[in-house]
This record gives sequence, C-alpha cells and structure tokens, in this order.
Amino acid sequence: MIKNFLLAKFSRNKKLYQHLYNIFGFYPDRISLYKIAITHNSYKHLTAKEPQKGNNERLEFLGDAVLGMVVAEKLYLKFPYQNEGFLTEMRSKIVGRNKLNMIGKKMGIHQLLKYDPKLKSNPVFLDAITGNAFESLIGAIYLDKGFVFTRKFIIEKIIEQHIDFSELLIQELSYKAKLVKWAQKEKKKVDFVLKNVEVENKRKIYEICITLDGEEIIFGRNHSKKIAEEVASEKFCLQMDI
Repeated sequence: MIKNFLLAKFSRNKKLYQHLYNIFGFYPDRISLYKIAITHNSYKHLTAKEPQKGNNERLEFLGDAVLGMVVAEKLYLKFPYQNEGFLTEMRSKIVGRNKLNMIGKKMGIHQLLKYDPKLKSNPVFLDAITGNAFESLIGAIYLDKGFVFTRKFIIEKIIEQHIDFSELLIQELSYKAKLVKWAQKEKKKVDFVLKNVEVENKRKIYEICITLDGEEIIFGRNHSKKIAEEVASEKFCLQMDI
C-alpha cells in the first residue's frame, strides 16, 4: 500500500495512479494492465516515451466473463425462487451494452481513454468505447488483485451503487423487440439486413441496416450480429422516441 502510494505521488504515471484511485478507491499494483485497459484499438500514438503495447480487446473479453459471473451469483442469491429465464434476462439488463456505457460514464472512465482524436466528435463511439473500457478495467483488476478482491469491488462499487433492481424489474430488455412491436402497431414492415462484413484486428465486424417498408433507415455495427441489430434498434428507438 505504501509503495503504491509513493508511486502515485512520484512515478511518471502519477496522474493515472491518482485518476484510478479517485474512480475506484484503490491504487493498482500493476499499472501496465490499466494502461492497456484504457487504450482503444484506434489509438496509434507511438513515441519513445509512450510505446503502444496493445489495446484493450483481450482485457474486455476477460472482464466481460468476470463481471457476468459475479452478477449471475448476485442474482442467484437475491432471487432464490426465480427461474433461469428470469435470471438470464436480469443479467442481460445489468451487463448490456447501454447499461455498461452509462455506468462507465458515471464513474468517469471516459476521461481516461486513449483513442484516435479524430473520433472525439462522435458521441455514439465515445459511449461505446467507455462501456468496453469499463469491462477491460474489470479484467485488469482481476489480473492485478485476484478474484476475491474483484468480486467485492463489483458488488460494492458497481452493483450496490449503480444498479436499481426495482427499476430493472420493469425495464424492457430488448430494443429490437420494442421496435418490432412498434412496427406491428404502426403496420410497418421492418427488416434487419446484413449490409457488410469487415475484418478488423482479425475479428469480423457486422454492419446491420434496419429497413422500414423497404427503405434503409439506420445502421448498427458490432462484432456480434445480434448486438449489431440491438445497437441499430436502440438508435432507432431513441431517434423516434419510442
């Protein structure tokens, strides 16, 4: 603890140490993990003082798994008489992209991110990478501090401070379902069309277009077709105030 405090005061990473402490309430042991966790794959800034050592995609994968496990355990204990379908839906509401983006922004994670400055004017992009970095930082905490510490952190600093279960119980889960229901009511024909598949860093990115009565309306992109459909549906619902 004393060593980390001194590093936070005198190391060349002192600003990052302090920012992380202000957000999370502890000093990291392995600051290199957190530097990777806040680095988006669009960030290409290379200098002798700050060499780039990868982006946060692998940590995001790990953090997603750890967060999902802790949330699943919390729900299992909190709702002892509910079935698997209920627990799955509640978990999806908590770890869904929109919720993680919101929590990450409330915690101030967006202020730490390293990304291509050309993308700064895109609010949708900034929201998305904030949620991704949130998961990446969970992965970093897990590797840095271990599971017991991370579990306690997720419960006390995330679930107890940012999750309102009574609100989640009445919240509609899927924007896609909401859109389809609206289209049926309005007698509109809605389709989700795969427009393009790109490969970025050896991972496929799917671009989905929502069409309404055959007219292209809005697009969504993600590494998952299902999430890309949800992203496009969310944009549409927010735009149309559905």
